[in-house]
Amino acid sequence: MPDSTGSSRFSRRGFFRALTGALDSPPKAVEALGPMAKPAPRAVTFTHERPLITPNGEFFCQTYRPGASAPEIDLGTWRLAVGGLVETPLFLSLTQLWTLPSTLDTCTLMCMGNPPGGDQIGNATWRGVRLADLLARTGVRPEATHLCFEAVDGYTLGLPLVEAAGAGILLAYEMNGGRLPRDHGHPLRAVYPGRYGLQSPKWLKAITLVDYAPVGTWEAASHGWATSGVVKTWSRIDTPRSHSQVRVGEPVALQGVAYAGDRAIRAVEVSLDGGPWMPVTLRPVVSRSAWTQWYIRWTPDRPGDVSIAVRATDETGFVQSRMPGSDSGAYPAGADAIHVILARVSG
Repeated sequence: MPDSTGSSRFSRRGFFRALTGALDSPPKAVEALGPMAKPAPRAVTFTHERPLITPNGEFFCQTYRPGASAPEIDLGTWRLAVGGLVETPLFLSLTQLWTLPSTLDTCTLMCMGNPPGGDQIGNATWRGVRLADLLARTGVRPEATHLCFEAVDGYTLGLPLVEAAGAGILLAYEMNGGRLPRDHGHPLRAVYPGRYGLQSPKWLKAITLVDYAPVGTWEAASHGWATSGVVKTWSRIDTPRSHSQVRVGEPVALQGVAYAGDRAIRAVEVSLDGGPWMPVTLRPVVSRSAWTQWYIRWTPDRPGDVSIAVRATDETGFVQSRMPGSDSGAYPAGADAIHVILARVSG
């Protein structure tokens, strides 16, 4: 919210109308924004401040034990054990995994604790072996109903077998064209499209087929957080940064990302100072599991503080509508609140 010296245009009523979604129906697609904008030439394009693929060094890292470092793993002795209720148990070195048919997939991962506008999200290209293909090699026995992932750091995750086998889970050993970094799970991690990071365990060492529902590490000590892990529809403004200075008459690139797990993003809209929701341009997606980049040109024509809000619509028809506030953080099941920033326009 602006201070008492902010522009009188920044209406409290309009601001909260924007946040709650109680605005006019969006008009047809436009090339530039509303009453504060000047028409943008169609030839103008913007380069996103953040690349489509997140560099490894900028990709967020989380461990289930706060502050814990990545475990030391000896590749000479490390093996992935696939066993339990199977006809043919496997015990595979990393070199042996490399010889199996591999899949390349661009997939976004986000932490369940990522707040509106947060940075605990990244998009990477992963290479590895499909879990379903590996299970097919073992001859899963008919009495198996669940599987359990076990990691070197002690983290475990249980999943129904039908869900896990059909979810497109990748057992990844490469990230963005190189060896999976240690902090991101080297030598092997799961990448579960459409789920929060808690269901993509790192540093895997075993996959066990069982006839009961295992209680994993997260479920046992979730402290009230949800355990399903299904990603909520989420969007973010990347540029301009909140409270940054822009100038009257100078074009500004409004741009960011939207993500809805394995549900496609159908629309992204922005609103200025509680005005109508305006459609933006969506960049083509590289995969169904990757985030969607968006952008639009805005040319401020008056000085003062301007609120900028963003919301996304996914393929199910869900539209972000919750206003940011004390009850709109990530707890207990992930964030789907509208992201709002403040731009300061100087003359």
